[in-house]
Amino acid sequence: MRTKSLYFIQPHRVLLCGLLLIAGLSTSSRAADLEMVDAFGNVTGVVDLSAAGLSVFENNGARWFYRREPRYDLPGGTYLGFYNLELNRAIRFPRSGVGPIQRADLDSPLPQFGPANVSVRLIGSGRGFLPYLDAWQIPPPSDLSRSRTWQPRPILPIPTPLVSPLSPVITQPASIVLSSKLEPLPPLPKAELELFNSSTDRLRVTLTDTQHPLIQPRYDLAPGASQRVRLPRDAGAVRVQTVETLSPLGETIQREVRVPLPPSPRYEIVVHRWRMQSIAIDRTGTSPHPIEDVNFQGVGVGRFMLPAGEQLTSARIDVFARATSAGNSGSVAPLVE
Repeated sequence: MRTKSLYFIQPHRVLLCGLLLIAGLSTSSRAADLEMVDAFGNVTGVVDLSAAGLSVFENNGARWFYRREPRYDLPGGTYLGFYNLELNRAIRFPRSGVGPIQRADLDSPLPQFGPANVSVRLIGSGRGFLPYLDAWQIPPPSDLSRSRTWQPRPILPIPTPLVSPLSPVITQPASIVLSSKLEPLPPLPKAELELFNSSTDRLRVTLTDTQHPLIQPRYDLAPGASQRVRLPRDAGAVRVQTVETLSPLGETIQREVRVPLPPSPRYEIVVHRWRMQSIAIDRTGTSPHPIEDVNFQGVGVGRFMLPAGEQLTSARIDVFARATSAGNSGSVAPLVE
């Protein structure tokens, strides 16, 4: 069966098995079976278990239901697999109910399980997954096969990849990118800048547009002078990808994924300060001008990038102060004139 669906990747709330809505109680209520803890020991949410799967309630208000999916179990049965179709994500929980969570985003071309930076632990004297193992038809691990009664214990397994990078054979459902393109957003109105010279020296200001590096307008600014310029601004772009996913149900699903991309810094300003390098003086007395020639050298002051997109606003910029504060004068080659 082949189906198609087009949507943006955005969090969606899905139907949950059971509710954790008790007035006045936080998500760490004892009505839940497990609680999630970050690396600093902070509780970030709780987990409710049921015969159908598990419901995740995060402290930020997000709620997700993951159905039971045995194909994502860690070999040996120490980790149990679950799947959420909306997120196209598989997760593994330690069978003991204590230990780190693993997850795999199936939108990746080579999805693999890795640490989710969150661990789970039992709430109070709860039994974790034990009451639901029969409903999920999960046999006990080999080291616990003598008894169906076992005690939870911390487990730190090595993440097992869904896809072996050494083999072209895909052993688990995977997602592949069929096509990818960039769609630029409409440009923003131009920004009007005033480049101002606050120093007591004559400055050479070079403006480079990284999108058109061969076009480099230069402005000579006397002390206290300024130059007005108008610069186009980018609004960013959207990466549009067509992704094909093989779901745990064996369906091939094609989706359009749109990922917004912020604009990148576009304009660089390089500042030189003109200093006298040499003077040619007529010592013969035959020239009507005692000083025949004066050579100047443009000493590098510094360089800096202008903000990107809407962060670049119409304003007056003290180019000497900005270049000096950048502290990178050594990266500016001298000019000779």
